Amino acid sequence: MALRTSPTWRDWREALFLLAVLCVFAAVLGTNAGLFTFSWTTDWPRLIAIALVAIIIPALAEEMVFRVLLAGRSGVWRAGMALTLFVLWHPAQLWLDLPMAQPVFADPAFLAIAAALGLACTISYRRSGSVWPAVAMHWAVVVMWKGFAGG
Repeated sequence: MALRTSPTWRDWREALFLLAVLCVFAAVLGTNAGLFTFSWTTDWPRLIAIALVAIIIPALAEEMVFRVLLAGRSGVWRAGMALTLFVLWHPAQLWLDLPMAQPVFADPAFLAIAAALGLACTISYRRSGSVWPAVAMHWAVVVMWKGFAGG
């Protein structure tokens, strides 16, 4: 159902607002923690490839697991559990030696940003009933991080 529900213009506006708030939070925290070095990438073919892949993994795959399957449409405890698992998934990728894992995935500031992303995506999914605004937010964050925040 989450895949077939079409978000309204209101849903997209809310997602854009959540993304803007998230970006400000991430920029401040990431800069103060030394996670980000803001400059445009010069490797455009690589960024385009990352953008194409990121639509599926991590954006769609992680949103389907952590928002749709685990957080669901209601329940504070359920959302909290899903958010906790989403945050823990990042350092777990390092421990599992997965190919896309990066050392920054264990950094507390990065994990706080991941938690904020997870919260924004959960709010968006629950308010809209559609996974697509959450997927778009997740994708945009990954592409921005890779494209001009030194990710």
